[in-house]
Amino acid sequence: MIRQIIHKEILENLLSFRFMLSLVLIILLFAVGGFVFVGGYKQQSSDYWEKTNENLAGLSTQSRQLYKLAFYRQSIWRKPKPLALCAEGFEKSLPNSFTFDVFSSDLPEIKGQGNFTLSRFSSIDWAFVISMILSFLALVFTYDSVSGEKEDGTLRQMLANTIPRYEVLLGKYFGVVLTIGIPLFIGMLVSLIIVVASNVAVLSGLDWLKILTISLLSFLYLSIFIFLGIFVSGRTAHPANSMVMLLLIWVVIVVLVPSFGRIISEVSGKAPNPAELERKLGEISTEIWSNSEKYGERAGNASGDLRWPGNNPPARARLKTAETNAKNQAREDHHNKMLAQAFAGRNLTCFSPTVIYQRAAEAVAGTGISRCVNLREQIKEYQADLKEFIRSRDAEDQLSLHLLFPEGGLVGAWRAVSRDPVDFATVPKFQERDLALGQSLKLAVWDIGLLVLFNLVFFAGAFVSFLRYDVR
Repeated sequence: MIRQIIHKEILENLLSFRFMLSLVLIILLFAVGGFVFVGGYKQQSSDYWEKTNENLAGLSTQSRQLYKLAFYRQSIWRKPKPLALCAEGFEKSLPNSFTFDVFSSDLPEIKGQGNFTLSRFSSIDWAFVISMILSFLALVFTYDSVSGEKEDGTLRQMLANTIPRYEVLLGKYFGVVLTIGIPLFIGMLVSLIIVVASNVAVLSGLDWLKILTISLLSFLYLSIFIFLGIFVSGRTAHPANSMVMLLLIWVVIVVLVPSFGRIISEVSGKAPNPAELERKLGEISTEIWSNSEKYGERAGNASGDLRWPGNNPPARARLKTAETNAKNQAREDHHNKMLAQAFAGRNLTCFSPTVIYQRAAEAVAGTGISRCVNLREQIKEYQADLKEFIRSRDAEDQLSLHLLFPEGGLVGAWRAVSRDPVDFATVPKFQERDLALGQSLKLAVWDIGLLVLFNLVFFAGAFVSFLRYDVR
């Protein structure tokens, strides 16, 4: 009997005016989103490769003397992601430039793109269309699923037969799921055709798996609103009342709660001040240099002439290394405070399915703030690899003091690290690694669990509400 009910629900929905409007709207939004993504991705890729080639050219120049590799300030730019089509994750507002050498790294920065006019156009990614538009359409298709049939008298006729109410409920649920799945599937297909046909982005096998995962997450998210619509419809006697209540609920959990998250985090937590960081760095230098003798005799004195009797290279190396390590820790603490404030805003809005879905989609797509955190960790690993490479090559030079410390002038003058050239082909180059699907799902596991929990709660509510519903 469930099959007949599903068939009835789908047929009624497909022949309705609201379905035709929904189909046109969703396809149009996905198509526009695809074209906007293609234009933005072209410019971002051009900027990325220009900056990357500049960085590699500078690294190649510095490889003429080994020690200069350690002091070359590399600038790594965030690579544009093809899956930003699915969930951009506010990429434009996140840091896109990371500057560092083997000893330290600056705080991530936001630097301008080549075409400043592109920022005027808002991206319409899949997560936006699904979380904002399709969630509302799910309510449009379910607000009268129970109360509307009661007014028409069809619900009473249906239940006059020996049909269990749970079968009616499941039939209505799957009918709406399949109905909404039609514009969603066609919209995604149109968007992918636009991107693939443009040849601006190459989708790997991993990307296709992640797209499939995001699609399943989307159905899981929309399922919440389908159950919500049936639940509210089963608590009211008239469809108009149901629509008003659902509209209010939708505005709160989809619009207001995500917007208030950032406001609450800014009000409740003190934002890290760059001036405070600079003051802290100055205090660190003052403290370490005022106690320089604890790092060795004459650690605070140095001359470029290694024969000068006041020089103590090992002590000087310990002093500068201690100063740099302390400053690195201060920068790391400052960065962690910034991250804590950013994550606090999202944690405060975890009772909104919309925020949870967007966060899960970003984790799977490899975008958003989690991607920036992961990229910074990869850069730290690269710093360690490059430092180890320099030390291994330096060990081959018998004239070197084998002291790698963050003071370029003295390191070069003393030959603390080898000045010999190195084959650029052997120098480690940074390359961002995408997370495997399993790693991405691990980041999103709690959000997926919350989406499942929301489904169970609203299913239970809809089930109990429908069981007790008076069809007279």
